[in-house]
Amino acid sequence: MMKELSMKNILTGLFTSALCFGLSMASYPDSLNVASRSSGLQGCRATTTSVRFRTLTMRGPKSMVTYRRLSITASDLVSLTIASQNIAASDVAQCARLSALANMTAFAFDGTCTTYQFNRKLCSCLGGEKVIYVANSSISYGPPATVPFSTAPYINTTVRNLEVKEYQLVNFFSDVFSQVLEPFYTDDVRALQYLYVFPGEDGGFNALDKVYLDVASCVTDVPCGVPIFVTTIWPTYYILNECGKTIQIPTLNSGERISVFSHPGFGCKTFPDGPTYNCNVTFTTATTLGIGYYGYFSGIDGSCDGYTLGAEKILSGTSENVNLCTDKWGKHFDSVTITLRGTAAAKTFKAGFFFYMSVYD
Repeated sequence: MMKELSMKNILTGLFTSALCFGLSMASYPDSLNVASRSSGLQGCRATTTSVRFRTLTMRGPKSMVTYRRLSITASDLVSLTIASQNIAASDVAQCARLSALANMTAFAFDGTCTTYQFNRKLCSCLGGEKVIYVANSSISYGPPATVPFSTAPYINTTVRNLEVKEYQLVNFFSDVFSQVLEPFYTDDVRALQYLYVFPGEDGGFNALDKVYLDVASCVTDVPCGVPIFVTTIWPTYYILNECGKTIQIPTLNSGERISVFSHPGFGCKTFPDGPTYNCNVTFTTATTLGIGYYGYFSGIDGSCDGYTLGAEKILSGTSENVNLCTDKWGKHFDSVTITLRGTAAAKTFKAGFFFYMSVYD
């Protein structure tokens, strides 16, 4: 009996030592359940639990609360916080327990326990230098949702001494559009009529022509999107939203443009291979305008994956047709009809297509 007891003590001691050694050597478990009356793990020679835990589950006033570890920038933390409180706690587990009992959204422990209430859910793709734990119910794990441009949050800032608004994009087909990104060096405000600007490497900036991105349908209200610097957006139409319509283009001044995208979210959402399309849209103008087309819509074989995409333009009474699955196109027009027909065959990736219309000088 004494031999069995001694062996149990030895095994228990080895298990405790291994546990404590593991905690001190950063091989932390993915999760830890701590009873509501416990202040943390015991018997670890003063080694406390650490913010390296991925999750902590604590009993709150109504139910168990799971806090998940996230990193966040100090500026994002400030912008999200509507209330905070310092709480006396000896370790991260006790900080978590007291935060849960206080029904707080998040907490951080770096020797001092600070709890937070946030004004909205955080997205799971945050990043930064500060480690916090956020209640799992206050984290959004799906891709950030778009919001109307008119309601999207922004901050006023400067780029090359130019006043701009910084928004967040939900996504960006960088593999598709990186080829048209160019360094942005100028401090000429006129350049921002035609460009969106992005942070680049080493504190620099890159620019993208506005025709490549439907910002109006790609902004979000979460802080972990892709930063983009904007002054204004052009008036915009979407082919799939205007099927069967004839649209009179308003009078444009020199330097102004109209954007026509295949679908809402061009640049951040793929073309919707859904129903069989039988769509035509006609644009007319009181004065001759220039039109340009470019598409990420056809394959290397020149086909549009089961679709046909074409344009008929009329200039001074003369008609001309073009196959947009095979040809890049730029012309002048008094009237142009865009036609999309068919059903996707293989449903290959298609970013979509766009037109821009401007004054013909």
